[in-house]
Amino acid sequence: MARLLLVEDEDHIAQGLRFNLELDGHVVTWLRDGRQAHEVLFDRQEAFDLIVLDLMLPGISGSDLCRALRTTGNYTPVLMLTAKQHEKDKVQGLQVGADDYVTKPFNLEELLARIEGLLRRRAWEAQRPLAKEAQDDRLVFANVVIDFARHEATVAGQEINLTPIEMAMMKAFKAHEGRVLSREDLLREAWGTEASITTRTVDNFILRLRKLFEPDPAHPVYIRSVRGRGYKFVR
Repeated sequence: MARLLLVEDEDHIAQGLRFNLELDGHVVTWLRDGRQAHEVLFDRQEAFDLIVLDLMLPGISGSDLCRALRTTGNYTPVLMLTAKQHEKDKVQGLQVGADDYVTKPFNLEELLARIEGLLRRRAWEAQRPLAKEAQDDRLVFANVVIDFARHEATVAGQEINLTPIEMAMMKAFKAHEGRVLSREDLLREAWGTEASITTRTVDNFILRLRKLFEPDPAHPVYIRSVRGRGYKFVR
């Protein structure tokens, strides 16, 4: 059982989603606007295992809420809902720190699978004994240092914020350096899901990582595409 925050102003969507999440045994708090969510998250500082957040909300937008969470060091998994079809709107959600996104209208089974995948990833991280953290649990290349145990990353000495999914993707690349990882491999390792997801979720995260770490994102040298197969990391 997990405690979820659902911030969605369309009643029919929120009621159906809450019903199915509660059917799965989760406790769901439903809020209709961004100001209510800000009060719960920042003024009351209530804790949740996962936040499902609509991009366009009255009061305070979902993107502003997500950005504020990450800025204050809150890395609760965030799944963003958006009615917009343009790629730039999906990328915007990832850039402000969302772990995943789903475009409305969505397939309910896929959305529930993504939520369960994010919850599994959070549970794995929480259960990992600190004593077993390797002292060299870092990835260093070019001017980039990623410390997985501390959930910290720097580029040229400047700290940057990575979401748990972005951290998990880079950890997968470190563990399989030089090997081609398919999108399915990355979904399994970073999201913890075997679900068949037809959107370009993985590709958009790759674009985001390249913008952070590549000298020229249009011509990547570290996170490379392998046509028809997936991606590989070369230090």
